[in-house]
Amino acid sequence: MASYRLSAELAGHAADVRGVACQGSDVVVSVSRDGTGRIWRRAAGGGFDEAGVLAGHEGFVTAVAALGDGSVATGAADGVVRLWDAAGAAAGRLEGHTGNVCALTASADGRVVVSGSWDGTARVWDAAAGTCRHTLAGHGQAVWAVLVLGDGSVVTGAADRRIRRWVDGRLAQTYDGHADCVRALAATADGGFASASNDGTVRVWGVDGTCRAELHGHTAFVYALAALPDGALVSGGEDRSVRVWRGGRLAHTILVPATSVWAVAALPNGDVACGASDGRVRIFTLSAARAAPAAAIEALERANAAFALSARTMGGLDTAKLPGPERLERPGDRDQQVIMVRDGTAVTAHQWAQDQARWLKVGEVVDAVGQAQKQLFDGREYDYVFDVDIQDGAPPLKLPYNASENPYAAAQRFLERNELPIGHLDTVVDFITRNTAGVALGPDGAPPHADPFTGASRYIPGPPASASASASASAAQPAAGDPFTGASRYVPVAAAAAPAAGGYVPPSDFVLSRRGNGAAIVAKLAEFNDQLAPGSGKLSADQMLLVRGLAGLGGDAPVSVSEAAYAALAAAAERWPEAMRFPALDLVRLAAADSAVPVAHAAAAAGGFAAWIGAASGLLALPPAPSPAAQVNAMMGARALANACATAAGADAVWAARAAVLAGVDGAWARIANKNLATALATLLLNLAILAARRADDDAGLDVLAPASRFLAHSDNPDAQLRLLSVFGVLAARFPLCKDSARVLGDETIVALAIQGKTPAVRQAAKEIEALLVGQRP
Repeated sequence: MASYRLSAELAGHAADVRGVACQGSDVVVSVSRDGTGRIWRRAAGGGFDEAGVLAGHEGFVTAVAALGDGSVATGAADGVVRLWDAAGAAAGRLEGHTGNVCALTASADGRVVVSGSWDGTARVWDAAAGTCRHTLAGHGQAVWAVLVLGDGSVVTGAADRRIRRWVDGRLAQTYDGHADCVRALAATADGGFASASNDGTVRVWGVDGTCRAELHGHTAFVYALAALPDGALVSGGEDRSVRVWRGGRLAHTILVPATSVWAVAALPNGDVACGASDGRVRIFTLSAARAAPAAAIEALERANAAFALSARTMGGLDTAKLPGPERLERPGDRDQQVIMVRDGTAVTAHQWAQDQARWLKVGEVVDAVGQAQKQLFDGREYDYVFDVDIQDGAPPLKLPYNASENPYAAAQRFLERNELPIGHLDTVVDFITRNTAGVALGPDGAPPHADPFTGASRYIPGPPASASASASASAAQPAAGDPFTGASRYVPVAAAAAPAAGGYVPPSDFVLSRRGNGAAIVAKLAEFNDQLAPGSGKLSADQMLLVRGLAGLGGDAPVSVSEAAYAALAAAAERWPEAMRFPALDLVRLAAADSAVPVAHAAAAAGGFAAWIGAASGLLALPPAPSPAAQVNAMMGARALANACATAAGADAVWAARAAVLAGVDGAWARIANKNLATALATLLLNLAILAARRADDDAGLDVLAPASRFLAHSDNPDAQLRLLSVFGVLAARFPLCKDSARVLGDETIVALAIQGKTPAVRQAAKEIEALLVGQRP
């Protein structure tokens, strides 16, 4: 039997490809999270050239359907279905959805278009008239898949795990069987259909509701489904594979060097197109005449061989039972068989190429192997049992830890068992994450079993004000010096490192920035005030006297903020030159965490405190290339808004202004270089997510989740990544709709961070959020 080989690789998108459709065998249309669609036409030499770009949607473009006459329909996060003619020119808009359009299909004649959306409905459209014939409501959760059968009935699949068939807009049949979200549908030659699901299966159905077959082979979510002209089914999913099924059996497995295969399409000539999370469209063929040049095929083989696989997507590996490299000396049992081989501590994946009579390496499993030997503590086995010295001359305490558990849970268990202060929690977690390299967390460059602060072979936690606390504080602050003058006085401090995402116990408390040297901040403000000329916003002696009364902010003792003192502070924050505002804004930040005065002071202004701090700090209107001073001011504004959530009045003010805040900060991360500002923005999004969870507003949760996913995909800042991962955890744990959406918005980014995150904390957090979204323990 012939094997599928690469026919063409289409590179042009700047983000993952979420939809693929074909117009005959010579035209392919793809859509991407880069906000565009692209038309590809077969070239004389057999490859494909880009023939047009479909631009006009706002946000991710997530669905595409061919309409038969050369025209296409695309759907996007803006809730609009756009129509395009064969030349790629805009030809119409279908409006009515209130959420992301994530699924599209068309009737055979192209006259009827059906769309599915996160708003929980599907809509049946008259393409020519641009009108909605029917709104199909009933799923209640996101409609991920739509299909028009040959008899004109419409089939929908949704996050509620159900499939429904509709006739003339009315429900005619319900199909139950899948254990998770239904993600894709495809018609079968006998008039029935097939479905694919996050439960990892493909099911084949009769119209009467009979499940005729259940196809197993994928080891993760199945996102895409199509039918070949000969009746075979093609599926694609999170296990980086395209699979071809014939007669109810797996016939071919095609692997690509990407985390997710989001889309598949069947060409009339029998070729298979797929779109993946690496932004590429690849076409595979059984025809030797349409195969790509040898160099392109070899390049794909090298990319597959170098691809890092997660053991989580390999079906639950028992590495102790894997064969050694000698298994590669024997041929495969069938074409395209995939096996795992263990060589010492390394696990690699290989696929048998029948036509070449050799094994092809298709990846390295990076998180499959733990310690060779478990260690016992209190009669239980653990991956690690650390010795922890807490006092000279006293025996060390034992800290047991399994690589699969939440390090926060292990740290808390250790502190409680030994009656140690809970204030050491973050330090113990840091010790665990630094010293569990090579199993689930991965190396961080620290030597094994090293004290995180001194490098010694044992960790000795001191009281909060001792060496460990001092080291933690110094790591959180830049070198002492004014960011503009270099003077060795007050400098706005960096945010403390974010805690790892809580996995099964997502954070419920707001992340606040309460600490600061209030006296030094006031001194810097006074220094700047002395430099100002009268009439340029300079504070009077009486006003400065009031402001000096705020020098205790940021310390341990509570400080009363008077309206008069705050009014003077607010005047400096909104009127002083850009390069001099940051001390005033920093004091506003500290005041907002413990006092309702900042919110009350701005209550009469349009938009309240959020609008006021947004304007004073420039946070909600950052220019394309903000200056360093503008970025520091914006950082203070973001921290002030996040801190405002600590008071009831502040939380109400931030909540009321959430739409304006989200609109103002969305995309700002792409224009900034200040890492502390990036962390502050991520903190603000996290606190908004916690607000949405507390107020049981899943729609608002989706509003926060969308920009957080874009931020996470863009950010390489570990502190920001940790907070953004927590956004996913908070919302996915609270709202089923957000959990379903989080799988799509963040899947590939989270999986990549779980494997390749810069720090152990990021990798651990990503693995726990990944497990939360999948619904299993990490």
